[in-house]
Amino acid sequence: MLAGIALLSICVVANAITKPATGKLTRDDVVKIYIDATSSGNVSKLNTVLADDLEFYIQRGDYVKTLDKNQLIDYLKNDATSDPLIKTTTTVMQEDDNSSVIKVEFKYAGYSRTDEVTLYKATGWLITKIVCQFM
Repeated sequence: MLAGIALLSICVVANAITKPATGKLTRDDVVKIYIDATSSGNVSKLNTVLADDLEFYIQRGDYVKTLDKNQLIDYLKNDATSDPLIKTTTTVMQEDDNSSVIKVEFKYAGYSRTDEVTLYKATGWLITKIVCQFM
């Protein structure tokens, strides 16, 4: 009987570790929301996954422009390229239980863009910093 209770406890704990709490977005969900906003201009969920103190840097050659959270949302709402032929790839650059750095590559016709997205997990995953480079 005691062994059965111990086994049940282990299964419950293991299940809790692998599944996010109901209503909580996973790191991958947050990255997908960002990619959707960037590639289509659909910013309806973006506000919920960006930290209030977000730092966004756009680098084109030697020129670097800095945006805050609200400026980024406005920028994506007004300037995002909705192109069904955009190809995206993601690469995990660094990760642990509470933070991650994900490289997102957007391939457009004639040019590409690479975003290094830093995420932090407090009560849920949030994007805290984005460094964007056009090539």
